[in-house]
Amino acid sequence: MARTTVDWHGLYAVIVTPFSADGALDEAGNRSVVDFVIEAGCHGVIAAGSTGEFYLMSADERGRVFDIAVDQAAGRVAVLGCPAAIGIEETVAHTKRAAEAGCAGVMALTPIYASLSDREIEEFYRRLSGEGGLPIMLYNSPKLVNNNLSTDLVVKLMELDQVVAIKDTTWDIYTTMEFVRRCSPELRVFVGLEDILLPALSVGAVGAVAMMPQVVGRITRDLYDAVMDGDLERARAPHEKLVRAYDIFKVGSGYVGIKEAMNLLGRTGGASRPPMLPYTEAQRDELRAILSDLGLLS
Repeated sequence: MARTTVDWHGLYAVIVTPFSADGALDEAGNRSVVDFVIEAGCHGVIAAGSTGEFYLMSADERGRVFDIAVDQAAGRVAVLGCPAAIGIEETVAHTKRAAEAGCAGVMALTPIYASLSDREIEEFYRRLSGEGGLPIMLYNSPKLVNNNLSTDLVVKLMELDQVVAIKDTTWDIYTTMEFVRRCSPELRVFVGLEDILLPALSVGAVGAVAMMPQVVGRITRDLYDAVMDGDLERARAPHEKLVRAYDIFKVGSGYVGIKEAMNLLGRTGGASRPPMLPYTEAQRDELRAILSDLGLLS
């Protein structure tokens, strides 16, 4: 089989999944988020990722979130689904459901919770590549998942036909540089943190899996465009704003914080589900201070 190729680049918005106050999936809210990040200049959408709280949804709900994202994007940008699970059979099933929905690929974590050897990780992605039917963005998040994708391992995984990209969320620009040096351009390297997007782009990453466009609007795209234009002076201001925006994650549960910030800005972040809790008023005051510093609140 010929190796799959893609032109994924830029900002792939990993979006929240709005729920109503009673815990139901808010379809209209989900559609509004897709529209907003596309209008904010994102090049792609990732549905039901960690930011989208896949771990709080049933398989049927996750499939429905894939459907909504693809339908609402309506071909304007590529949509990826997140099939994260523990077992390979479940991960493959979510990947096939994403393909059925019309997703262009998947962003695939290693099995969550389980701490695996490199041999086991390689077998996991081998089966996903062979059975899932979609291009794969590897997702390296060792601090959250107990598995690390070393550069040597990623080089081996590139032999799999469907492995086309990687999201690096190591908080380590040196790791990102190694992925770029040894794996690009055949493997498209994305950074998972927009507060290091400026240095990541400067060393050859192609973009970010971005959480903040749904909060800050076009600021992330302004940074990306400035760097692509070679204008580092112009890039400095949006970079500094993104660094401040990431203070949201110091206030409380980060994914809830994104939703709370969106709600404060009059957008549909919606509610979360237990065990996640709404922010206190004191936490919302901290968010208001951040959003005011960013010029987003009058």
